[in-house]
Amino acid sequence: MPVSRRKKASPLRAKQVFLNVPYDRQYERLFVALTVAVIAAGRTPRLTFDMPEVGIGRLRRIKRLMANCKVSIHDLSYARKLPARFNMPFELGLAVALRVQMGDHDFHVLESVEHRLQITLSDLNGIDAKVHGRNPTRAIREVLGMVGRPGRNPPAALVSDLYEEIWRHVVPALRAAHGDGLFKRDIYEDLVGVTRRLVTSRGLVP
Repeated sequence: MPVSRRKKASPLRAKQVFLNVPYDRQYERLFVALTVAVIAAGRTPRLTFDMPEVGIGRLRRIKRLMANCKVSIHDLSYARKLPARFNMPFELGLAVALRVQMGDHDFHVLESVEHRLQITLSDLNGIDAKVHGRNPTRAIREVLGMVGRPGRNPPAALVSDLYEEIWRHVVPALRAAHGDGLFKRDIYEDLVGVTRRLVTSRGLVP
């Protein structure tokens, strides 16, 4: 069996969180909720569209990006939506491999239904998925528990209020500036920048 090589994460790597989520219009509310929660926890969200092509191929770029993050979150709540796409379970498998190889990569699984992971990915029996029921407020609470600072997290209610404000006011403004769709690098960078400023100005992070 491979021996894990546990080492202390660099300060930058310790703050980065890889988000493995469906790039689907129906998922956008949860996508914004996860983004706000990660930033309110003092972390930086990273996604596959962060990665420029440098001649090494998409799979190696994904693995490199994930390895540069101390934590990854994998939301499988839409994995059964047709037409079926298997990128997300596959990327969860990469995270499991990184955990074995590196020893210090932490992965978390989100689901919409209790105990469904035991059916869809029985190889992960013993890993408890956190259930959000496709509810942004519940997703925020779960993400704060996954990547937050024990005893120093901002109140989940305040983060949820900020999410609602961003969804109602910031997201429409970004759509008007960039065009429809949140799963593009330029619009997402602006979303992260605005969210970080609001989180900081309201004292939710140091």
